[in-house]
Amino acid sequence: MPSYVHIYVPDVEAAYRRALAAGAKSVQVPVKKDDADKRGGVKDAGGTTWWIATQVE
Repeated sequence: MPSYVHIYVPDVEAAYRRALAAGAKSVQVPVKKDDADKRGGVKDAGGTTWWIATQVE
């Protein structure tokens, strides 16, 4: 069964780059949509998808 984690970080762009550098695979580049979050996603080696976000004004 797939697992998903959603976390807020101070800088989503930096966290996304660090995750990729550590071997995670991109699910979605960080992007601002209709809500207050700028959000991106990565999948780790164990198959967990991590949604990382920063709230923006």
